Amino acid sequence: LCTPWYYSRWSLVRGVDGELDGVPFRLSGHSALRPSRRAVVVEGAGIDVRIIQRAFSPVLIEQDEQIGLRRSTGWELLEASDLAVMAACLFEWTGAMHFIQTPMIRQL
Repeated sequence: LCTPWYYSRWSLVRGVDGELDGVPFRLSGHSALRPSRRAVVVEGAGIDVRIIQRAFSPVLIEQDEQIGLRRSTGWELLEASDLAVMAACLFEWTGAMHFIQTPMIRQL
């Protein structure tokens, strides 16, 4: 992923391949005008973890079930897998909030 912030966000646009406990996955970020298209996604064989914006804060969704919420003090994760925890950590480290913010707020 290289250095945090700008360059790591650029890497997420292309997608980054990885492996956790022998299971391959792909981490990528998608930004768009429509809120439903903005997300940070971890996909692989049987893996589906997404971080999307809901109301006023990002949420972590694993296998179509909300398992985490990001508050001002950090992430609150309920029964999260190792991959979901890793996704939340990478989300913070890379500055991937950029992908789920509205384009106008992103410019401020």
